[in-house]
Amino acid sequence: MRSYRRAAAILLTGAALVVGLIVGLERWSGVAAAAPLTSAPDCETIRAGLIGQPVTAWTSLAFVAVGIWVAGRTNPPAARTRSVFAISLVAVGLGSFLAHAAQSDWGRQLDSMAIKAMLVAFIAYPASLERNRQRRAFVRGWLLGSAGVIAVQLAWPATARPLLVALALAALVLAARRTTRPTRRAFIAGAGLLGLGAAAWWLGRPDGPLCSPDAVFQLHGIWHILAAAGIASVYEIYRSEPA
Repeated sequence: MRSYRRAAAILLTGAALVVGLIVGLERWSGVAAAAPLTSAPDCETIRAGLIGQPVTAWTSLAFVAVGIWVAGRTNPPAARTRSVFAISLVAVGLGSFLAHAAQSDWGRQLDSMAIKAMLVAFIAYPASLERNRQRRAFVRGWLLGSAGVIAVQLAWPATARPLLVALALAALVLAARRTTRPTRRAFIAGAGLLGLGAAAWWLGRPDGPLCSPDAVFQLHGIWHILAAAGIASVYEIYRSEPA
């Protein structure tokens, strides 16, 4: 119960910050005039009000749900390790919500950095296990790795997408290396869900063949849900790890 309360507190605090940032952006004319993007990088039509793209904004909270689920687990890995995964997943969900709701360059920058920090967690953990290190090494590796990739992205913005692809592939390769017979199905399911999600994202991109700006079901939103489910399945690979 304490884990769920802690996760709920993180969620509520983050949600309050998101709403405050959006409202502040709307009311601070100097920022509002400079920050919004001139065109949407996603298919969904941008609407007036606080939530620019409601479908893709609300489906982003699937990552928050997975983060709360991870925080509430009682089986391995250890509580500190679970907290890192939970925090990074909640950050992805809130960052994506903010990006789609506020439709600002800085919101999308936060979204991109949160995703990379989450991927670093899925790289640093199996890497620390392969070197027979404990959770302190994992937390240190996550913090340093996240700071490093964020610094690279800020210094060279053009590296944002190549970095994302490289980190995602590295995370999947390391997860595959840790897969055992009992967790093989979890990895296959996770990789399959992520693959389907990536296909939905590609088909529903702004210039994609299935882009429908006013559709109730946005393929980018389906990508959010499938990706969150895939990440949850990949996380299951580590349920028997001690660190």
